[in-house]
Amino acid sequence: MTKKITTALAELIKALGKHAEIAATPDASVSKTERATVRVQKAATAYLSALPAKKRMANPFLGVVDDRIDDDLRATLEAERATMSKSDKKSSK
Repeated sequence: MTKKITTALAELIKALGKHAEIAATPDASVSKTERATVRVQKAATAYLSALPAKKRMANPFLGVVDDRIDDDLRATLEAERATMSKSDKKSSK
């Protein structure tokens, strides 16, 4: 692994550990939870950015599904995302 990927991985692991610690705390505040979530998202983005583009590696987070969301809501969200994606493509032409 290159140094950049190793560093990004370490930051992602650290962010996930902190997030898990906060999630396991029954009286954790909403703002503390949100900050931990943002840290994980930023660390995951940094990790993806560190992957070598020339290897055309697939996004390892692409198939991650939040099982707290039921199938109907997931279908609605996917339809909204598809609609937004279509409208973005039309507006960029």
